[in-house]
Amino acid sequence: MHKPLILQNIIRLLPLLVVYIAVVFIFSSNDFFGDESRHYHYALNISQGFYENADNPSFRNGPGYPMILAPFVALDMGFIGAKLVNALLLFLALVYFKKTIDLFTKSRFSLVFVYMLGLYPPIIRYVPLLYSEPLAYFTFCGLVYHYCKVCLTKQFDWKQIAIASVYLGFLVLTKIIYLQVILASFFILGVVSVWKRNHETKKSILVLCGGFLFITPYLFYAYSLTGKMLYVGTGGGEILYHRSTPFENELGNWFSEEDVLNGQDPNYKPSSKVYRDLSELSKNHRDFYLSIGPMSHIERDSAFKAAAIENMKAHPLKYLKNTVANVGRFTLHYPFSYRSQNLNTYGFMLPNVFLIFLWMLSLYPFFVARKNFPFAIQALMVFSLIYAGGIILLDGRARNFVIMAPMLILFFSYVYTRVLKIEINFGTN
Repeated sequence: MHKPLILQNIIRLLPLLVVYIAVVFIFSSNDFFGDESRHYHYALNISQGFYENADNPSFRNGPGYPMILAPFVALDMGFIGAKLVNALLLFLALVYFKKTIDLFTKSRFSLVFVYMLGLYPPIIRYVPLLYSEPLAYFTFCGLVYHYCKVCLTKQFDWKQIAIASVYLGFLVLTKIIYLQVILASFFILGVVSVWKRNHETKKSILVLCGGFLFITPYLFYAYSLTGKMLYVGTGGGEILYHRSTPFENELGNWFSEEDVLNGQDPNYKPSSKVYRDLSELSKNHRDFYLSIGPMSHIERDSAFKAAAIENMKAHPLKYLKNTVANVGRFTLHYPFSYRSQNLNTYGFMLPNVFLIFLWMLSLYPFFVARKNFPFAIQALMVFSLIYAGGIILLDGRARNFVIMAPMLILFFSYVYTRVLKIEINFGTN
């Protein structure tokens, strides 16, 4: 894309940047909320020259976003600057998204789809928070653009392959579940390449290899502390344990250790204000938590996984029920155990239903035109669906659906601007 066009796109999208900056100043708080304290903890460690303690390591998330926070922590600059970086990252993600749409269509409606993504309420929610979602948006949109460039070029453009690989690698460091997505994508592409060998498949494998190579230093670092290959998360077992809960009044959403251990205390304030009485939760799980309390983080993770597997085997129908509930939490932010619903649910539910509806309407036209449909968009859609499947099997929350929005909109924007031809005629009878 020529520089004048890039500048033109930036100018067209500047109102969104103004909105994001305003959101930062209006809604920022000095108190930590949710995962903010954990990101701060890792950022503080990075500023001191390490990521996690070697004696009892706990990898609760990747180092991607803490690396962004680390300079602000090291220089004691406060967090308003880091939140403004969130606003900038989200804005740059949209610039990338506009460039991606322009690769495939010159429709005058393309800007509408970009603004649809830019004004998507769930992502705006995370701009004034020390959360990794804006960075995940930026790395994903960067990956999408450069991967599409790779596939649209007849030759092997090694520069674009390298850039796409870096974005993919940083996406993994930001959201570690994408490591499993890479591995699953390797398998699928390997199967596909058996009967369909083309340049796009080969280029896709190269990007996956490059992304994996990019994260190998972190994988070796994690291995040096844990002794386990490809082990980058010690929190998955606890999430699976709650996902497999056999108790009928629980629907599989995760709870913190503090909620479980202290829920029976009438003076305890739950980790989130939305929770009601957690005494029954504590009654159901406190003894198990106490039994594994003396273990290391890695040992606890293994114990949680073992208990989860036992629950799945002993109560398969209940696990299926929890999975259905997880689909609802992933897409609609509903239902949750021990939780009073409030209007915040609509902030996720309504925009997500809108996107899913438009995407589902586009599936039949896609099927009809699938032979001429861009390989890159198809591959990225499968990549995102693999991610969705992994999340539904693990920790389905609407927060995790946020990263699906760019791909859903890119997919149906192509269908509605290139596959379908809609004409509106005004005339008289």
